[in-house]
Amino acid sequence: MAGGRHTIAKLTNVPIPEAVLAGIAVGCALEQVRPWRLKRRQAAGWSAVIAGSVIVTAAVSAAGRTTLAQPDTLVTTGVYGVSRNPMYVGTTLLHLGIGLTTRSGWILATLPLTSAAIHHGVLAEERRLSEQFPEEFRQYCGAVRRYL
Repeated sequence: MAGGRHTIAKLTNVPIPEAVLAGIAVGCALEQVRPWRLKRRQAAGWSAVIAGSVIVTAAVSAAGRTTLAQPDTLVTTGVYGVSRNPMYVGTTLLHLGIGLTTRSGWILATLPLTSAAIHHGVLAEERRLSEQFPEEFRQYCGAVRRYL
């Protein structure tokens, strides 16, 4: 049973990407009102969905038992050694992939707005982390890019 509790704890550590969910929902609604179907790009879409899923899964694994919403330590290993925000990179790829696999121009059209909302949240998160881990976070920012 301990393994089950650990799995649930990891799942609760995944931030819900409200901006991405809202963008996809708005895109789906607009698609119903005025369809905007793209040419086939499903292979590229599935590649983005798979890549996004792998990145999010790797980020959850790298975070381990650290609660990302209120960390007691700075996570800098695994995919966090490549990107300071791998979960956001992964969910953005998922958004892109869903738009391409469903061939919805509207879902893709919401991507810049959701990306801007995510970036705004990332800047606020970085301010909190720089206050909580001043020297360590400064060094981390110097060594690892924000997104890619």
